[in-house]
Amino acid sequence: MKKILIADDHSIVRLGASIIINEKFKNTEIINATTIEEVYNNLRDSKFDLLLLDINMPGGNNIKVVKEMLDLQSDLKILIFSSYDENIYALRYIEAGAAGFLNKNTAMEELANAIQSIQDRGRYMSDAIKDLYVQKLTTNKSTLDKANPLFKLSNREMDVAKHLIEGHGILEVSNLLKLSSSTVSTYKSRIFEKLAVNNIPELIELFKLNEKES
Repeated sequence: MKKILIADDHSIVRLGASIIINEKFKNTEIINATTIEEVYNNLRDSKFDLLLLDINMPGGNNIKVVKEMLDLQSDLKILIFSSYDENIYALRYIEAGAAGFLNKNTAMEELANAIQSIQDRGRYMSDAIKDLYVQKLTTNKSTLDKANPLFKLSNREMDVAKHLIEGHGILEVSNLLKLSSSTVSTYKSRIFEKLAVNNIPELIELFKLNEKES
């Protein structure tokens, strides 16, 4: 890795990641971004080998940002570095084009392993995600949906659901995802129908339950 963009709105995370990268990968230039807009500006202005991306930043909490960033640099390797549960979100981001997904709760040393894997093989998956990937390839979709009902949601529905369980209202979700309020309301109705829940507390409980069981 020669040039890495670290995108995270927490200075301690950026510092920790920089230390790990500098120890493992010599002669690497590291650029920091604290907002999604800064990420886009950096990608427009300069070529990067790797983007270490925290998706839980304002404007970045949706899966389509991966495609948008790859549209700017098609050969960019994107490693999602997130506190979100990997069993629920990792495959969605990898299928969207990310080179890997690393949970922030993982030991910091694993970050170096993930970057090395991307450098050597172009992709990184934890053992848990490899198992889930094989399961998805070999298991009937209806069976997989029964095992974890959250798999029933489309990527856009998952984006909306994430914001809803974080306490955002329809108008807030509309602004964050740049969708009309009526479209967000339609997504919300579909989410409730697919997951057989009646309100936000039930939706939150379902997410917690499946994160624990994953």
